[in-house]
Amino acid sequence: DGQWRNMITVEDALARGCDLFDLDQLRLEYNQEEYDNLLMCQFIDDARSIFPMKMMQPCMVDSWDAWADVFKPFATRPVGNRQVWIGYDPNGEDETGDNAGLVVVLPAQGKGGKHRIIEKYQIRGLDYEAQADRIREITQRYNVGHIGIDTTCIGAAVYQLVRKFFPAVKEYKYSPELKGQLVNKTYNIIAKGRLEFDAGWSDLASSFMAIRKQLTNSGRQVTFVAGRNKKTGHADLAWATMHALDADPLDGDQVATQSMLEIY
Repeated sequence: DGQWRNMITVEDALARGCDLFDLDQLRLEYNQEEYDNLLMCQFIDDARSIFPMKMMQPCMVDSWDAWADVFKPFATRPVGNRQVWIGYDPNGEDETGDNAGLVVVLPAQGKGGKHRIIEKYQIRGLDYEAQADRIREITQRYNVGHIGIDTTCIGAAVYQLVRKFFPAVKEYKYSPELKGQLVNKTYNIIAKGRLEFDAGWSDLASSFMAIRKQLTNSGRQVTFVAGRNKKTGHADLAWATMHALDADPLDGDQVATQSMLEIY
């Protein structure tokens, strides 16, 4: 393809004299799949992914050009009075606040239109009060019509605080059935070319690609899981996006909001 590449694995570097790491320690920090992907140049095989790269690529656009007519990122009100949806996915394993996902989606206008992810955050090291404050800050800049939060672990505390300033917040208590509903709805939206985000957000694309199907421990149900690594978290941004997109009507027909005259 006319491109020159030189791949050096962590073991190659060690053999050439690099002493900045310990292989035994790295093997403790990463499972085998993550070790091979991050350190051994064995790049992600998305064949098992529900959202393979081929599916995600059409979502990736030059937002500065494609959204110039509707999104002004440096304005006090970036999309004027248009409604947005917020999705939040906390860290489900502990209460450190590490690697939570938060997205803001500008819904489509009219049937078959495109939903745009206009803001995304991976929040690390904040307690539940600080995370709720981050969501509150977004509600002060946007006309928010929906907030969806996974109430697993720390998410339950964030939900309680968010409900005080946004009573209509929706909670998601995960089950195989609920995960299936969220994944299938988002898959339908993406398959129909109705989702866009900035092409530079490779972490968001990787987050979707990390989701795969597997059987529950009982072997009786199918669920959806994602391996955890430092780039994608636990697919936090993808799950946060699904919480936001759950507000999309099943027929994809957005109800037009009342017209308003804004004076600047």
